[in-house]
Amino acid sequence: MKARLVLSVISLLLLLITVVFFTAASPVRMDFPIYLRTFGLLFAAVGIVMIFLQFVFVSRIKIIEIGIGLDRMLRWHRIMGRTGLALVTLHAVMIAFYRITVFGELFPNTFIWVGLIALIGFMITAALASLYKKIAIAYETWRNIHLLNYLLFPFVLIHVFYHTLPGSLLCYLYLVLAVLFAAVIVYRLISIRYIKNNPYEVVKVSQEAEDIWSLYFKGKKIQYRPGQFMFIQLLRNGRLSSPHPFTISNSPTREHLSITPKDLGDFTSTIKETRVGDKAYIDAPYGVFSFLNYDQKELVFIAGGIGITPFMSMLRYIYDLRLDLKVTLFWVNGSEMNLCFREELKQIQEALPHLRVVLVMTRQDDWEGEKGRLDADIIEKHLDTLEHKDFFVCGPVEMNRAVIALLKKMNVPSSRIHSELFSL
Repeated sequence: MKARLVLSVISLLLLLITVVFFTAASPVRMDFPIYLRTFGLLFAAVGIVMIFLQFVFVSRIKIIEIGIGLDRMLRWHRIMGRTGLALVTLHAVMIAFYRITVFGELFPNTFIWVGLIALIGFMITAALASLYKKIAIAYETWRNIHLLNYLLFPFVLIHVFYHTLPGSLLCYLYLVLAVLFAAVIVYRLISIRYIKNNPYEVVKVSQEAEDIWSLYFKGKKIQYRPGQFMFIQLLRNGRLSSPHPFTISNSPTREHLSITPKDLGDFTSTIKETRVGDKAYIDAPYGVFSFLNYDQKELVFIAGGIGITPFMSMLRYIYDLRLDLKVTLFWVNGSEMNLCFREELKQIQEALPHLRVVLVMTRQDDWEGEKGRLDADIIEKHLDTLEHKDFFVCGPVEMNRAVIALLKKMNVPSSRIHSELFSL
């Protein structure tokens, strides 16, 4: 509901800008060069608003994120950024044609170069954001380059303020954007300062499987719902890591925060090097992936690999409070060597009569349970009906999409399928 409201407000804002722009811009003659200039300026106005919105969606503003989910906001961030960049690029091309046609020149002043530098900078950061995994750029390097956008946007504002008539509607629009952009920066700086002033301490490092480790932290108590996630920076051997998102694998009913990463990259491969006493800086909570946000009494959890972590948080919560819920957990792994929390899951299952755990192995022929990819036959075999159940899906992005498509094919309504497609 809140997501639709936010998108509706944005759509109305962009429509209002378009209507007001054409109402205000009413030249006597509208030949081809004037059309180029008019639409070029409109594309600039709409594009700059969309580029500004990408900063809003990525700045972790909790009053906006609550009820929407940061994963969804990051998708909006990418859409707004790319669309805004396309519109601003069209603006540059159309104004260039206009200037050549009317004045026979492209660069009459320095401030056009300022705008061009910003545009090229946005193009570079957008390309790296889209391709950094394919060209094997380290996450930390990509993130630091991406942060340059915060320096480039003031160049955009300088460019448009110079070329906008004082007192015009466009001038007021850009003035509002400048104030709001400054407010976003201030919010992030205050948030960072608060996080740095409230460090956490690593109190336990536990190996859960061959390449899976849990870290436990003590510090300021955080109110969160089981299934939510946090951003964490680790201070080890005098070196501070970049912030990385991880699900909070522990339950809010328990004393310590915890994360349980699998060795999948540059940062997660160093988790085992963390020592008790190391400091951590935690920004939490985020996300809406929690059964507490829904009313159904019958839950189906579908996990892929380390996607079990939000479900461990939820199951620990259900176990600690002895909630009267009927839960079926499908957990897909390559082999039983990848299983973590196995003994704890067994303990929880013994204590909760309405919990069924179905382990599915995709690459272990001698496994006595379910084997192969999770399909409709396996799901229907272990569920009496698909009615009156909420389905929660968490795993690799490709698996999430495949399982969601499968559930929809099985006529499960989208309103009862919940997933967190979180990918930076």
